[in-house]
Amino acid sequence: MQQDKVIVMPFLRNTNIENAANILNVAYKDAEENFTEDSYNDMYLEISNELNNLISNIHGESQLIELFAQDDKITDKKYLTNGVNSIKQNCLKTTKIINNLIELRRFEKKQTCLLVNNVNIVEVIDNIVINASKYIKQEIIFDTTVEEKIMSFDINKLQKAILIILSVAARYSNKKELFVNLNVFEDNVAITFLFNNKNSKLLNLFMQKMDNLMPDNLDELSLSLYLCKSLIALHEGSIFVGGNDYETTFTIKLPCENTDSIYYLFMNNIKNEYLTEQIQIEFSDLYEI
Repeated sequence: MQQDKVIVMPFLRNTNIENAANILNVAYKDAEENFTEDSYNDMYLEISNELNNLISNIHGESQLIELFAQDDKITDKKYLTNGVNSIKQNCLKTTKIINNLIELRRFEKKQTCLLVNNVNIVEVIDNIVINASKYIKQEIIFDTTVEEKIMSFDINKLQKAILIILSVAARYSNKKELFVNLNVFEDNVAITFLFNNKNSKLLNLFMQKMDNLMPDNLDELSLSLYLCKSLIALHEGSIFVGGNDYETTFTIKLPCENTDSIYYLFMNNIKNEYLTEQIQIEFSDLYEI
């Protein structure tokens, strides 16, 4: 690892997802420390408006809950439960936007690098798919040509990249199955995501955005793809989009060289807490409560 690189620990690693308001305070403070005046271009203004809308929703729901809580005549707790769930989801959406902005800024300032371990990538991908299936309404089918492939990568950053693609697939598919295939070749590993398109124009949209990703001109989809592409590039890998009018494929290719004889034992029960937080945040805007 180069001496001049700054190691930035993954955001929200040890936080509790139930404390979303506290998470937002930390995120906003971090954002204020990292952003400079030149960051506030049209994209940031647009995102600021989106954040204001989410905060307004949170505030409105909290006022409604307060009114219900003060009314002794109300015995039906359904409205209170729905209000609390709405607040949680809007907090997660806001957290996602702020996290993505912070990550974008760190990439711009070259403050992001990898914290790698030698891990069985098959087990890691399988674990992501199993846990993501609990939050995506479509079935996710995982297939692989091998049961084990030890290679060096940053688990949390690769999880983030894969969850971005799964989120895009769930949002733009026609709600049928999502397929994830992992194939191991001599010098690389290929992870392919396949889904049926919601409409025939999607492939051109994805290809256009993937070929023209610029950090100073990003809408919501472009920002997600830019971060995904940047995370894969950190691993010296690449991502491609293909398909036709009916289906789309995203393919991530990663080099699979491993020169270290020390292997990291991937423990699902330890890593799943952080993965669950990642999933809840990344998928927070897929479905309305």
